Amino acid sequence: MKRNLPSTTALQCFEAAARYSNFTRAAEELNLTQGAISRQIRLLEEFLGQSLFARRRRRVDLTPAGRALLAESGPLLAELEAVVIRLQRFGSLEGSLSVGCYPTLGTRWLLPLTLAFSETYPDISVNMVTYVSNSELDPERFNIGIVQGDPPFRGMAADALMPEGLAIVASPKLIPGPVDDPKELLTHRAIHLYSRPISWQIWFRTLGLALEEEPTGLFFSQFDAAIEAAIRGSGVVIVPSLLVEEELSDGRLILAHRHIAMPKHTYYLVTPQASAGDPRVSLFRDWLLAKTHGPILP
Repeated sequence: MKRNLPSTTALQCFEAAARYSNFTRAAEELNLTQGAISRQIRLLEEFLGQSLFARRRRRVDLTPAGRALLAESGPLLAELEAVVIRLQRFGSLEGSLSVGCYPTLGTRWLLPLTLAFSETYPDISVNMVTYVSNSELDPERFNIGIVQGDPPFRGMAADALMPEGLAIVASPKLIPGPVDDPKELLTHRAIHLYSRPISWQIWFRTLGLALEEEPTGLFFSQFDAAIEAAIRGSGVVIVPSLLVEEELSDGRLILAHRHIAMPKHTYYLVTPQASAGDPRVSLFRDWLLAKTHGPILP
């Protein structure tokens, strides 16, 4: 089917002339003559059946039709240019790779892995893109990302990456060692994540115990702050165990109870449709999947 579209050259000439309100400056930018700019715009006006400029002595002003075209054509040309750049780099292992992740998971778990990847493949520049919740997922912001939840994820292919182990941790100043009775944990102040409103119920449920409501306590928007509060002895917190490996190793935190809950939700490696087939994405995907061997537990 033949598409009813003007030439991209004509659109580029129009967009440049519209930005400058001057054919001469548009010609200088595009390395064309002023006559060539005028011809392309005239052909575009004939194609559209609309006058796009009101010609003045020293400048040109957009008509209402011209303003409408500029508002639509600018973003479209920018998007087309981005597609061309991606295709020019397609098949190459040089260039940048944007990896999406939650902030704390990114700094505490993914960052060391991406640094190792960069050492192995120095021609690929890895950029970290963060999002706080799945509602913020935008497949146009990253080439490959890590999410926690249940597929399908709209517009993205998903690979199971690893399950999540939830541990209750605390400062040894608050609890000297793991308690035997999980209900004893409720005598301490609980530390919560706004994005995980039922973590305590989930953890108790995996032990076969009912917890009617979440215990009261401190609330934070990110795990980093919640973990720091636990280190300072402000309470006990439920966190993915992979986020506190270092603190458990050096003794700043201990397991407040030895049980590790394994909820059904898992981590997935997601690839937006636009990045499918990109060799850099495929390389990072295969590399990270090879580095991940199931749950990371203390």
